[in-house]
Amino acid sequence: MAKQAKRERQRLNREARRQAELAAVRRRKQWRTARTIAIFAVPLVIVFVVLQLRSSGGSEPKRHYDKAPAQTLKNDTTYAATIDTSEGTMAVNLDAASAPKSVNNFVFLARKHFYDGLTFHRVAKDFVIQGGDPVGTGKGDPGYSIEVETPPNGYQVGSVAWAKGESQPAGAAGSQFFIVTRPAPTPGQGLDALNQGPPYQYGIIGDVTPDTLAVAQKIGALAPKTQSGDGKPTKKVTIEKVTVAESPTSTAGSTAPAAPPGS
Repeated sequence: MAKQAKRERQRLNREARRQAELAAVRRRKQWRTARTIAIFAVPLVIVFVVLQLRSSGGSEPKRHYDKAPAQTLKNDTTYAATIDTSEGTMAVNLDAASAPKSVNNFVFLARKHFYDGLTFHRVAKDFVIQGGDPVGTGKGDPGYSIEVETPPNGYQVGSVAWAKGESQPAGAAGSQFFIVTRPAPTPGQGLDALNQGPPYQYGIIGDVTPDTLAVAQKIGALAPKTQSGDGKPTKKVTIEKVTVAESPTSTAGSTAPAAPPGS
């Protein structure tokens, strides 16, 4: 019986070794197969993800250019912009007829998705909201500065214009813009001070439509609770996207620029 038991143990050991070797062979084959699949699949996954990001607008927009855009606005065409923000949507009639260089710059940046994801980094109480800075500090630009048209008759509540530094010439424009939200509560300040001219200092872009001005004023109500009431808003306000529509002037009809809201 002892010999028979010994032979049985030897047989079982051999069978166990054989099964172990077969399992090892199977694992090596599975590893080689997985590696081969990965070699071909990973690039495909990367391409798929990139395409998905591009189609969904998830890729980071370009926010630096070596030179100003070429003039590409069409003649006899009316342009309008829609600014979607985290606080609501504003519609802007762009003044391409009086300020073609200014509007061309805004249209270029909007269509390049430059503004998507930026913020209104500055709110001045009963005066303006300001955004379009790629760094969010009030010091950013798109990599260039141009001089555009200033308004012949100043600014009103609802006016959209280019922001600039004090040392820059009149009509200087980059990417930052402001929207006048309310008339000055105190004579000589706010909008009154802005309208010291001519010549006026800030390149005009257009006007927020009267029916959406309330959104700009809602953002304006987030002015900091400081003595000046001018600075970073009390709540982050994001520019989700800016889109531009165009239509022939001859058929624009109701889409022609509306008179800005009265102050």
